[in-house]
Amino acid sequence: MKKIFLISTVLLAILLLLPLSVLEDSQKTVNALTTPTAATVDEPVTNPPETFKVLIRATNEIKEMPVEDYLFGVVAGEMPALYEEEALKAQAVCAYTFALWRQKGNSDKNYDISDDYTTDQCYITAEIAREKWGSKANEYESKIRNAIAEVKNERLTYNGEIILSVYHAVSSGTTESAKNVWGKDYPYLQAVSSIGDKLANNYISSADLTAEQVCSKLSVNQNESANGFTDFTRTASGTVKTVKFGGKEFKGSQIREAFDLKSSNFEVALKDNSYTFTVYGYGHGVGMSQNGANYMAQQGSSYEEILKHYYTGCQIIRNS
Repeated sequence: MKKIFLISTVLLAILLLLPLSVLEDSQKTVNALTTPTAATVDEPVTNPPETFKVLIRATNEIKEMPVEDYLFGVVAGEMPALYEEEALKAQAVCAYTFALWRQKGNSDKNYDISDDYTTDQCYITAEIAREKWGSKANEYESKIRNAIAEVKNERLTYNGEIILSVYHAVSSGTTESAKNVWGKDYPYLQAVSSIGDKLANNYISSADLTAEQVCSKLSVNQNESANGFTDFTRTASGTVKTVKFGGKEFKGSQIREAFDLKSSNFEVALKDNSYTFTVYGYGHGVGMSQNGANYMAQQGSSYEEILKHYYTGCQIIRNS
């Protein structure tokens, strides 16, 4: 009898606790894009840096600044301030993680990271940001600084190691794997859906060039280019891997660079001796889509859900 009573008591306790957890889960706004693959871990940060040494390329000067000020300059320079706060938080975590990655890689240098957006991250001063924002300066500065403060010292890791937290403006609807773009595979930089990008104002762009311009930039004899661009090979995300023109094979990235296209996901049409490039997305397409992050935030996703969606299998490590 005592045994039955004990079992009944345990079962009653479980039943009392279960509805609370079920209710909490059901109240979460789950975005269709969001499938968290790892839990956020509360773990003390070991000696987080208080400052970053930033190489200012224009003057070749190294400026040491508080981490918060550096992150403000990156978020202000990399993401529109009108974006949702959860997207800004996600950007702040990405920026901090990337800076830690660069700091480790530059341990033999006298600076941690540069302000060159082509190799590192864009950084602008608060003065430049405020000038850009005009009458919205106070509102936007407060918004970004609050977002940064709420995710202080949080960084992305994979198997305990800081990740390469790259990001881009707009994907083509699906992000790209790092292997397809740079030839090196990272388990956390895989292709994922980013359907909100197809709604972005700058999702589609175009470029028109004459046949002469195309042949000149690609060093192809115009007499050999009658067939135009042929034999496209693409990744599953749509990025052009290779394409032939005038008997030569080019990488999609070479075509993008030659004609200053916004991405390597493009189509080409020839009409009246002129080539029209229709381009999808903006940027290399790897990692977090900034526009996609904002779309997810608008649908109710938290910054944690955003980050775990775009960086497969990663954890967010934060102070306890």
